[in-house]
Amino acid sequence: MIHRAILFVALGLLAVEAPAAEAKAEYPPPPWHLVDLWWDIGHDTPFESYGIDVDISTNVPSTRNLYIAPIGIAHLGKTPFYGGIQTQADGYTKRDQHLRKIGPGFIFSMWGERSLDAIRPSIGGFCQSSGHEGDFVSVRRPYEWKADKYTYKVVRMDKEEIDGRRFTWVGVFVFSHEKDENIFVGALRFKGENLILGRKVASFVEIYGQRIPASEIPKVTATFGNLTVNGKAVTVVSAEAIYPKEVPDYADVAAKDGTLVVTVGQPVEKRKERTVRLIGK
Repeated sequence: MIHRAILFVALGLLAVEAPAAEAKAEYPPPPWHLVDLWWDIGHDTPFESYGIDVDISTNVPSTRNLYIAPIGIAHLGKTPFYGGIQTQADGYTKRDQHLRKIGPGFIFSMWGERSLDAIRPSIGGFCQSSGHEGDFVSVRRPYEWKADKYTYKVVRMDKEEIDGRRFTWVGVFVFSHEKDENIFVGALRFKGENLILGRKVASFVEIYGQRIPASEIPKVTATFGNLTVNGKAVTVVSAEAIYPKEVPDYADVAAKDGTLVVTVGQPVEKRKERTVRLIGK
């Protein structure tokens, strides 16, 4: 399986030397997956839509590179994809492929493709195609997100046939519950017509870009839950938190009423378990 870390080298956010206090480089350069959440929704399902909520407790400054990914990885057939909310995204347009920072925003990416023809940015949106850590294409939408509850949703859209091969466009919409508005992030062209959503889906919280002292990891709580497939609520079979090694232990997860509550920014001393089952047996 392709590694779940987002391709931040491809985003042009290269690590730099740590401040003197951290010159010993206690941890490898970011990206740091503070925690990966793995959900089991029971079975593979013919795909029309998949959605998941994330409730973000507080505003996070764009000077801290935080990535909250409701979809850390999922599969439509054999094609992996991911997406979420960043404090500092970047991208370019199809006409002007000069990489630039676009500030806070939403992203949606898939692996196994490089063609710009497979990208449909939103109006005012951006995109990217890269070969770092595997070929991928991506759409990005600037959005000044704040503390709020968001529903991140991938939706089956129109079909396309090219030289006898069939494709399906899949779009992403992010709904702001506080503003009561639906933001179209963009769409990507997946191979195939009868797409199947795999039963294992992930979420994560990550620090990316420049190395920072662990003590500067922003304090925020992100609550993930309310998974839906094809417009219907999913009964989650199981969910577990995985705390990767060699990153700062600055995240902790608890289950609450079917959701997973991720608390970020406080050190967890002497963590003993790296994989913790939180829902199911």
